[in-house]
Amino acid sequence: MRIQRHGDEAIDWKMYRGAGRVQVERYFSDSTRLGASVMFYHLEPGAEEGLHHHLAGDPASCSAESSDEIYVVTRGEVVVVGPDVRTALRAGDAAYAPHGVPHGVVNESDEPAELVLVFGPPRDESATRLPDAAS
Repeated sequence: MRIQRHGDEAIDWKMYRGAGRVQVERYFSDSTRLGASVMFYHLEPGAEEGLHHHLAGDPASCSAESSDEIYVVTRGEVVVVGPDVRTALRAGDAAYAPHGVPHGVVNESDEPAELVLVFGPPRDESATRLPDAAS
């Protein structure tokens, strides 16, 4: 088992033409064999990730691979933005951005915000899906 302490893999990053800088922490990026990657974001008031997308073969993509991405807010409030959405998320709320869909987050509040991001390759459409809560 490996342990990672807060700050061990932290960087201060100006992301995707967003305003301000985002403090980013990657978790076990050099050793995980999981299909997904996990990151931690800290956004001071006014900081934003910037609109971006993940789509293999698209020269405008921020990554060479297609990736789905989930944002889970753990502290404060952020606004998630996309082509058809601009919604405030608070601690415990989450957003899902499928590969190829432009998305980003911005902290428009007066307090710091923190998020956990999980991203990885899209699941094969033929994969078994969990039933809907209504099922």
